Amino acid sequence: MSAAVAKLAQLRPGARGYTVADLHTLPEDGPRYELIDGSIIVSPSATGSHNMFARWIAQLLEEANPDTAYVVGTDQSVTIDEHNEPRPDVVVYPSAHLDDSPFPVDGVQLVVEVVSPTSALRDTEVKRVLYARAGVPFYWVVVPDSDADTIALAELVLEEGKYRYATHYTSGVFRTQQPWPVEIDLPALAARTARYRRPS
Repeated sequence: MSAAVAKLAQLRPGARGYTVADLHTLPEDGPRYELIDGSIIVSPSATGSHNMFARWIAQLLEEANPDTAYVVGTDQSVTIDEHNEPRPDVVVYPSAHLDDSPFPVDGVQLVVEVVSPTSALRDTEVKRVLYARAGVPFYWVVVPDSDADTIALAELVLEEGKYRYATHYTSGVFRTQQPWPVEIDLPALAARTARYRRPS
């Protein structure tokens, strides 16, 4: 039994589930953990393609970043409240928290989740409600399709406490002004991925 599994077995959730304090007692060298509505989510190690998509999007956001007020991070824990600490694939947050881990959700401008087979419902539904409740103004959901060699992106914007689609799952060139002007050539990224999968 691993140290992480043994520690999880020792934890006793309260009436509302586990807390951030419980989460922080788990070994840092174990699996990827998130705390969602009092439940500790143990995610399998991400695939190389999943990490590539997150890294490429983070890099494009960083290259378009107009100043130093915000930074772009990947796979970092964000504390929302006592029972919620997700770990988004990409996050744009205040540079004042550059050296903090985890950091508070206050001031987070954008969260990006790359959907994998084990996270589809969590990324498209559960986290959508969670990030809206936390007041994150912009939320992108990225859906790769390895069979069709496409990458689709949905841009959601917070209005009156709920997200609405500003862009509904485009697989073309995505352009937005939020959190700053950026262009993401999804067909080019999909083609690059296909070349890795089927090298000549």
